[in-house]
Amino acid sequence: MIKNIPNKMSDQDLTEYINAVCPRRVDFLYLRMDFTNGCNVGYAFVNFIRVEDLLRFAKARLGIKWNMFSSEKVLQMSYANYQGKEALVEKFKNSAIMDEREAWRPRIFYSSGPNEGLSEPFPAPTHMRRKERSSYNRGALYVPGIANEGNLHHSRQSRKW
Repeated sequence: MIKNIPNKMSDQDLTEYINAVCPRRVDFLYLRMDFTNGCNVGYAFVNFIRVEDLLRFAKARLGIKWNMFSSEKVLQMSYANYQGKEALVEKFKNSAIMDEREAWRPRIFYSSGPNEGLSEPFPAPTHMRRKERSSYNRGALYVPGIANEGNLHHSRQSRKW
């Protein structure tokens, strides 16, 4: 997972930023968006084709300021709960996110062959009930940077911190 992404950055901007170091070395990319304001929420799920590609990118960009969109943010990375293209595709193909704007959806790229690193069609959903559940639960997602002070205060009081 790439974190601390400038909020005005698009998935295309992020792809170009990665390609400047590791051209066509990613086979999955999903920049999480805030559907209310159209900006990203600061992190993306990215799967590099080989570990060497990930290490090259990390060596070049980890801990470095983005120097884009007047942002002072510094690129951070961490492991995500889902690892590998197959696991990520399986998670997202049955998600309501696939009904959102195309630019806000996860994207996949060929992992090998002559089209390696080029855009690949995303598989169709296989579990419609899971997709419906995803749509129903979508409103419950936490959006970084937006806190409900009343609920935060209440939860702290009830826990007696």
